[in-house]
Amino acid sequence: MKAFLTGSTGYIGHQLALKLANNNFEVNALVRDLDSKSIPKHKNIIPFRGNICDYESVKNALDKCDYVFHTAAYTDLKCNKIDNFYKTNVLGTKNVLRASLDKNIKKVVYTSTLSVFGPSIYHVPITEDQPRISSYKNDYELTKKMSEEVVLNYVNKGLSCSILNVSRVYGPGLNTYSNGVNKIISKIIKDKFLYVPDNLNIEANYVFINDVLNAQILALEKGLSGEKYIIGGENEDYNGLFNRIKSISKSKISILKINYNLLKNGVAFINGCNKLFGNQSALTPKVLDSLFTHRSASSQKAVSQLNYRITPLDVGLEHTINFLSK
Repeated sequence: MKAFLTGSTGYIGHQLALKLANNNFEVNALVRDLDSKSIPKHKNIIPFRGNICDYESVKNALDKCDYVFHTAAYTDLKCNKIDNFYKTNVLGTKNVLRASLDKNIKKVVYTSTLSVFGPSIYHVPITEDQPRISSYKNDYELTKKMSEEVVLNYVNKGLSCSILNVSRVYGPGLNTYSNGVNKIISKIIKDKFLYVPDNLNIEANYVFINDVLNAQILALEKGLSGEKYIIGGENEDYNGLFNRIKSISKSKISILKINYNLLKNGVAFINGCNKLFGNQSALTPKVLDSLFTHRSASSQKAVSQLNYRITPLDVGLEHTINFLSK
C-alpha cells in the first residue's frame, strides 16, 4: 500500500508518517525543505520536495499512491494576515483534493479541528450535528471550515473522503507551536511558578496522540465518505487538568491566578509595545481567548462507527509526563 502524506514535519503528521511506515505503508511525504530535521526517518518514508500551495509538486508526489492523509495546515493564531491561512488551509487543500481526483485515489482522510464547531455550552459536549452558535473568532477556524466545504465539494465530484475533527492533542512527539498542551504539562513538571487566568473552570476535550493516529487508520478502513468524526478524549476543565498533572508528576509548582481581563489587557499592551519594535509576542489576546473557550466534545460517533477507542486522560498524561521528563 502506498500513501501520500502532507504535514509530515508537524506534530500529528510526523507521528502519522512513522505509524504508517511501521504498518507497511510506503509513504510519500511532501516537505518544503529536504534538509529539515523534522522529517521522519524510516525506510518506508520517501520525502518529496514541494508545497501544497503548488499543484504540480503535489501531483508529482501523489503519483501511484492509493491513499491520501492530509494533515498540513497553517495554525499560527498570532498571524494577522488571513492570506497565510487561506492559501494553505483552503487553496492547499483544494490542490491536494484536485490531484487526488485526477490520480483516482481510493480514499482521502482529511484532518480538521474541533474548533470549526465553535464553543461548546458548559457541560454540553459538541457533536457532529451541532450547528455553530457563534461567529468565527479567528482566521484559523474560518479557513478550516472553508476547507471542509472544499472537501465536501470534491466528495460530490466522486472523491471518497472522510473528515476528522481533532480536539486538543497531547502526548509524545515533536515540540511544535501547535502543541500547546504539552507546553503546559512541561511547565507544570519543571517550573516553580505558573501564572494563569482566574477562570479555570473552562472545559475542553483532550485527546492522546496515539488515539489520533489510530483514528486515521480506522477512518481509512471504515470512515464513510462525506462524514465528519470528532476525534477526542476526555473532557476536563483547567482546574482538573492542572491537578491531574501535578498529582501524576508529583510537582510542587505554585499556580498563581490573575484576573482574566487584567491579564488580557496586559497581553494587549505587551503586544502593542512589541509591534513598535518589530517584534512578535508569543501570546496575543486572540490566542488567549481561543485557549479560554469551552470546547467539550463527544466522540461517540467515532466510537460506534469506526470502533475508535479512547485512552483515559490519566494514562495519556502519565505517558506524556514520562516523555517530557527525559
